[in-house]
Amino acid sequence: MIETTLPGWLPDLDGTIVGGDLLRGWALSEVWRIRLDGATRKSVIAKRGIGELADEARRYHELVVPLAIPAPRLLAEDGAGVIILEDFGGDNLMDRPTAEGYEQAVRVLARMRAESALRLASDRALAAGLRRSTADFVAVAARADAAMTALRPDLAGALDDPIRSMTARLEQLSNEPETIVHGDFQAKNLLHTPDGGIVTVDWSDAYVHPHLGDLYLLLREGRKQGRIDGMRLDALPALFAHEADTDLQTVTDQLLTGGLCWTMNALRWVVETGVHAVPVSREWVDELVTDLQELAQRHHSTRGLLPG
Repeated sequence: MIETTLPGWLPDLDGTIVGGDLLRGWALSEVWRIRLDGATRKSVIAKRGIGELADEARRYHELVVPLAIPAPRLLAEDGAGVIILEDFGGDNLMDRPTAEGYEQAVRVLARMRAESALRLASDRALAAGLRRSTADFVAVAARADAAMTALRPDLAGALDDPIRSMTARLEQLSNEPETIVHGDFQAKNLLHTPDGGIVTVDWSDAYVHPHLGDLYLLLREGRKQGRIDGMRLDALPALFAHEADTDLQTVTDQLLTGGLCWTMNALRWVVETGVHAVPVSREWVDELVTDLQELAQRHHSTRGLLPG
C-alpha cells in the first residue's frame, strides 16, 4: 500500500511505488528515496528544488554529462525543479565519517578538476552560461553587502576589506585554467561506494571557475565538526597538491581565494534568501562575516597560512 505521506509532486515512475523515505526536507529542497516494485530499479532518488535550487537538471545537461563527471545518472525531469536520479544507496560521509573517505574525496576533487579543465579548454562552448567571471563575484559581494546591511545595520562596512581582498585575488586567477566548482562540496554530498570510493551528488550549485572553494569547504566543515583526526585533516591540502601535481604553496594560495569566494556567496544566500526560508540561518551571519574578515587578514599578512 502506498504511503499517504509521499509527496504529491512525484512524476510517473518506471514501476509501482511501494514506499518512500524522506532523506531531506527543507523549505527550498526535498529529497526522497522512492522504493519501487516491478521496475528496472528497486529505488530511485526524487528531488524537488525551489528557487536557486531548481536548476540541477541544467547542471547535468551542461556540466556533469559533457564533462563526464562521475555522478548518479539523471533519469527524468519535469522542467519545474523535480528530477529523478539513480540511487547509489549507501551512507554519505557525514553519516559515516572516515579519514579514508575524506582522503578519497580529495582525490576525487583533484581528478575531477583536472579532467574538467582539459575538456573546458578544448571547447569554449561548453557550459557557456555557467562560467563565472570576476565581475560576477563582485556583483555577488555587492548583493551580500546590501542585503546584510539592511538586515544588520551594525555590520555596515564589515565586508569592505573582504571584498577588496577577494577582488584582488580573483584578478590574479584570471589566467588560470577554468574548471568545475561543485559549490557545496561537503560530507553530506559525498557518498561512500561499495569499492571504497566516493561519488559526489547534489549539483544544483555547480558552475565553472578556477577557484578552490570546494576544498576550502571540505576542510572548513571537517574542522568544525571534528569528525576525523586533526592531523589527517591537516594533511589534506598536501594530498590535494600531490594529486593535482602542484606545490603546497599554490594550493594554500588557492584555498584562501576559494574561501573568500565560497563564504561571500554563502553569506549572500543567507541574507537574501536563507533568513526568510530557513530562519535559523540568521544565526550564521556573524560567523560568516568573521570568517571573511579573517580570510582577508590572511590575505594581507601572509600567504603561508591554511584556512583553519
